[in-house]
Amino acid sequence: MIRPTDALRSYERPAAFMGITAVAAMWGLSFVSTKVLLRTLSPVQVAFMRHVLASVATLAVALVTRQPLTVRRSDVPAMLGAAVVGIPVYFYFENTSLLYVSAATASMITAANPAITASLESLLHRKRLPLGSWIGILISAAGVALVVRMGAVQAAQMALTTGGALDMHTFTKGAVMLLLSASAWSVYTIVNRPLMERYSVITANAYQVTAATVVLGLMAALHRGSVPWREVFSEPGVILNLAYLGILCSAVAYALYLFALRTLGSTTASSFINLIPVFGVLGSALILGEAMSAAQLVGGMVVVGGIFLVDSAQRKAR
Repeated sequence: MIRPTDALRSYERPAAFMGITAVAAMWGLSFVSTKVLLRTLSPVQVAFMRHVLASVATLAVALVTRQPLTVRRSDVPAMLGAAVVGIPVYFYFENTSLLYVSAATASMITAANPAITASLESLLHRKRLPLGSWIGILISAAGVALVVRMGAVQAAQMALTTGGALDMHTFTKGAVMLLLSASAWSVYTIVNRPLMERYSVITANAYQVTAATVVLGLMAALHRGSVPWREVFSEPGVILNLAYLGILCSAVAYALYLFALRTLGSTTASSFINLIPVFGVLGSALILGEAMSAAQLVGGMVVVGGIFLVDSAQRKAR
C-alpha cells in the first residue's frame, strides 16, 4: 500500500527538476534585466533594491504559512556566513562585471559554477564523485567554453566592423569578477546543503535574504557611486525590472533552488546552473539584440547533455 507521504515524495524529484530549470531560466534572463537597470542605478543599488523586494515577499510567505523564523544558535554562523557570501558578495561581483561584459557573456561565464562547486565539495568534504559526474561536468564546461569562445569572436568582429577596439583588459576584469561571483555561490551551495536537512526552505530563505538585505543596505549607503534615491525611479521600466529581479529571481528562485538542493543534492542542483547561458543568450538576443551564432546553439545543447549525464551518474551511485 502506498502511503500519502510516499506518494508525495515520489513527486519531489520531478518537481525539483522543474523548479531548478525554472530557476535557471529566471537567472539567465536576470542578466538582461540587470544590464537594463545599470543604465540608471549602481551595481550595489540594483542588488539592494532587488533584495528589499525579495525580503518583503519572503517574510510575507513565512508569516502566512506560520513558518518558524528562528535558527539554532550553533547554526547562526553558517546560516549568516552563507547569506553574506552567497548574496551580497556574489551580487557585488556579478552586477559590477556587467559594466564590462555583455549580458550573454556574463550568463555563459557563470556556468563555471558546477565545476567550482564539485571541486570545493570534493576538497572540503572529501566527497568522491562518480566518474560519470566528472565527465558530465567536463562536457558541460566544454559546451560553455564553446559558447564563450564564439561570443568573444563575435564581439571582436563587431568591434572591428564598427571601427572600435576590443578592450581585452576590460573583458578580463569582468570575467574575473564573474568567476569570483561563481565561487561565492559555490560556497553558498555547499554551506546550505546540511542546513537544509534541519530547516524548511521558507525559514532558511527568510533568514538569509533578510540578513543579506541588511548587509547590502550598508554597502549601498557607503558606496560612492550610488545614484541619489530620488532619481532611482525616474527611468521607465525600473520598477518592472526591480520587481522581476526581487520577487521572481530572488524570493521565488531562492526557494526553488534550496528545495532542489535538498532533493537533488548540491552537485546536480549546481549543474543546472549550466542552463543559465542558454536562457541568457536567448534573452540577450531577443531583448538586447546581442547576436547568437549556430555554434553557440550547439554549445548550449552540449551543456544540457552534460547536465543529464551528471544526474544519471549521481543516481547510479546512490
